[in-house]
Amino acid sequence: MTGISKRRLGSLLAATMLASLLPAGHVALAQETVVFAGWGGNIQASQRKIYFDAFEKETGIKVIDVPDVSLAKIKVMVESGDVQWDVTQALGMWIPLGAADNLWEKLDYGVIKADAVPEEFRSEHGIGNSAYGQILAYNTQATGEANAPKSWADFWDTAGKPGPRGFQDAPRYTLEFALMADGVEPKDLYPLDVDRAFASLDKIKSHVSVWWKQFPQVPILLASGEIDMSNTSHTRIRDIVATEQVPLEVVWNQGLITVDWLGVPRGARNAANAMKLIDFMTRADLQATLARETGIGPTNDDAIEMLTPEEREGLPSYHYQQGEMALFDNAWWAENNDEMIERWDAWKLK
Repeated sequence: MTGISKRRLGSLLAATMLASLLPAGHVALAQETVVFAGWGGNIQASQRKIYFDAFEKETGIKVIDVPDVSLAKIKVMVESGDVQWDVTQALGMWIPLGAADNLWEKLDYGVIKADAVPEEFRSEHGIGNSAYGQILAYNTQATGEANAPKSWADFWDTAGKPGPRGFQDAPRYTLEFALMADGVEPKDLYPLDVDRAFASLDKIKSHVSVWWKQFPQVPILLASGEIDMSNTSHTRIRDIVATEQVPLEVVWNQGLITVDWLGVPRGARNAANAMKLIDFMTRADLQATLARETGIGPTNDDAIEMLTPEEREGLPSYHYQQGEMALFDNAWWAENNDEMIERWDAWKLK
């Protein structure tokens, strides 16, 4: 024997024989993977179509996506040392809340190319990926042109612009809207003047016909004529207008832009692949495609430039660029959310 020992040859033959005895599917277990946890539903279906399938094709890394992400589940996984997820969709508040509990890995910005993502959408532990507009919406047929609201002051003006109102039964977003109705400029919202906000809410409280709790309620209430105007998410209005052709309109002025972020739970099993997937989901061309198909705003500024003027008009990212919207302050709400819920519940009972 030359170049290889009898012992080494025997090992090679044994390995070859073992491989021939394994089931065909066994080889696939060795494929690199990354596990993404998101909201599920139509959003995640669009992410699968636009991001995950293309990522698998380009990198050979299989994306396993699961629904029902929550910060509580992330916390349990990290603290137990059994982290099942590699990349998670996250409410903006979850990033500072999770960082305080040491739940996130630091992002590798050597891998993640984020130069075109505004600084306010980037942090050590997360990066913004999907933008939504918390806005005022109204039924144009019910209000008519004369009574169509253009600001939160108009929503509060029940005498000048009559009609049944709907409003969210929760403090988040509603406190900001109450302050803007009372004359606070969007750029001056934070830290929130909570006493002033509740004083403003006192003025509209008895005029609210429906205090809704779930976002899917709003387009139905507006389309049916049960209410003429309400706060809601821009995508809810976009979807029902596209499918049902109902006469609903969005007011971008004095809206709030909220951003879903991506994070990597501390101890993720496939952290290196997680950074690659986040980089892929930050690409301008893919974010532009997601925006075009779903109305979800991009966080990569270059993506906005890839869209037509008409497409941009339907996106919170564009209206935020134009200075029409305020940026929802995740850090303030992460610190004050529980206290605001307690105060809201007490105010509703007054």
